[in-house]
Amino acid sequence: MPDDFGVDVTVDGGDVVVTVRGELDVLTAPFLWEQMEPALPGVTGKLVFDFTGLGFIDSMGLGVIVRAQSRLRGEAPDRQVVVRHANAHARKVFEITGLDRVLDIQP
Repeated sequence: MPDDFGVDVTVDGGDVVVTVRGELDVLTAPFLWEQMEPALPGVTGKLVFDFTGLGFIDSMGLGVIVRAQSRLRGEAPDRQVVVRHANAHARKVFEITGLDRVLDIQP
């Protein structure tokens, strides 16, 4: 695992906030899933990805987010996945893939 990669999962009421630092790619995406998957059943509000410290995201990273969204919506369709503080690269990736129309991408 790269030294600059990190994941913090915190519960804020019914929301679960997943803070990701470093590069979210083929190497780190499985670790992100491993860290956040146990918290998914506790989401009664939103699953929030805080990308303040994210430098890069690839298709494997997107796959983890989509997988989490599928899991949440399968259990309760009204649950939301929110992405906050994505840099220009990440916002472009969400736009190119059309995920900006599916997820709540916030500044």
